[in-house]
Amino acid sequence: MIEKNPIPPVIWATSLLLILYSFIWTPNFLLTIPVVLYIPLIYFLFYSRGNASVIFWGLLFQWLNVSIQLLYCNLKGISLKDYFSNTTYPADLMSFTVFLSITGLYVFSFGIFAAIRYFNFEIDNNLWLKYNPEKIFKAYLLISLVIYVTQVAIWKFPSFVQYFYFLFYVKWGFFLVTFISIFKRASHLKLYLIIVIIVEFVMGLSSFFASSFMNILMFSLIGFMASTKKISVSRGLIFSSMIFLLFHLSILWTASKGNYRSFLNNGNVSQAVTVSDDEARAKLLELIVEVDDVAYQNAIDDFVDRIGYIQFFAACISYVPSKVAHENGAVYWAAISHYLVPRFINPDKPALNDSEHTNKYTNLNVSGNNSATSFSLGSFADAYIDFGSVVMFIPIFFFGYMIGLLFKLLNKIAINPFWGLIFTGPYFLLVNVYGADTAKALGFVLIYSLTIAICGKFFIRFLNPFIIVK
Repeated sequence: MIEKNPIPPVIWATSLLLILYSFIWTPNFLLTIPVVLYIPLIYFLFYSRGNASVIFWGLLFQWLNVSIQLLYCNLKGISLKDYFSNTTYPADLMSFTVFLSITGLYVFSFGIFAAIRYFNFEIDNNLWLKYNPEKIFKAYLLISLVIYVTQVAIWKFPSFVQYFYFLFYVKWGFFLVTFISIFKRASHLKLYLIIVIIVEFVMGLSSFFASSFMNILMFSLIGFMASTKKISVSRGLIFSSMIFLLFHLSILWTASKGNYRSFLNNGNVSQAVTVSDDEARAKLLELIVEVDDVAYQNAIDDFVDRIGYIQFFAACISYVPSKVAHENGAVYWAAISHYLVPRFINPDKPALNDSEHTNKYTNLNVSGNNSATSFSLGSFADAYIDFGSVVMFIPIFFFGYMIGLLFKLLNKIAINPFWGLIFTGPYFLLVNVYGADTAKALGFVLIYSLTIAICGKFFIRFLNPFIIVK
């Protein structure tokens, strides 16, 4: 069971100020209350000082998918309806969509908590003392190198690529124990770790996707907050600076990514990188330097709409059931049945097409694979398509419960909570299901958990004797 820490006064004060501000300056007051109070709730349920608390951080990021547009409207002093009034999305349904979404997040979170509430996966300081930070660091470097080299080869085996791909997520679990052990016990290695983080960040810049370079920063943030139970003013300032850096980099990426991706693929409709890594990074730096105040402000608007994910759900509510009937469980069952027969057994199994699924239930005609893009509808919207605005919360609860069970299973497979964190660290990414179609969200967590259940003992047998203190 997670050791319950009192909710810090800063969280209560911030929550009350946001609610008070919305009451005075915006028309979104009633909707802001459940949105803001979600933060102290998940802090109480899932956060543990001195531990990585990846479920908490993953749910917090997912909360942004639901809340960021509402909070942005509050900052501007306008309603959600006004914000979306000049778009192709149904502005009248935005408040109702946020209400369904935040209610779904509460239900989803309670589902996770119901599965893990009696399980203790905290790492005490005595356990950290049993592992050698220098050797953990070397193990992380070795694993990163092996993954980097292997990524080139796995695409020669398309039937198995997804299993290798998600197995590589375990890198983030190793990163977390590396970061935390160094910051707890090996200050002399901090500089070397920071250099590695910078190198991985720079190497990730030559990619189509922000996750290639942002993940290392987000997991660094989680590791930093987990490296001590004490929350001092200096640590608070460092944490705030890291958040600002993430935000600033995200805006610069948003402002530059269109031209940057065109440069990477030489104008072709694909996600293939046709230039060298050095050329890619040089071009990105050039584009970032050219971002002016107007472009930066426009990028903020674009970033809010990219992180926020209520618009597709709202379009779905407008279209279902007025144009397309509720599916009575067909969407969720199709997602489950898709993974009953693995692709290496049935190579002809059709590939998932997010945009096609979105267009079917929204009529938005978003671009798809032929344009090298993809637009997901989201698992909460899928639950609505299947069961409507009331019964939808039942599958959402059990989705959360399943994720909690898998999270607990991987901790049980581990020989101790240290290895439990290695296996479950990637759940920061996997728990974020709101913006992913059910088939993909379910597949991500199932495939990763399955591969770790199979390979986890190998990792322990091979690496534990090396990294443990003799």
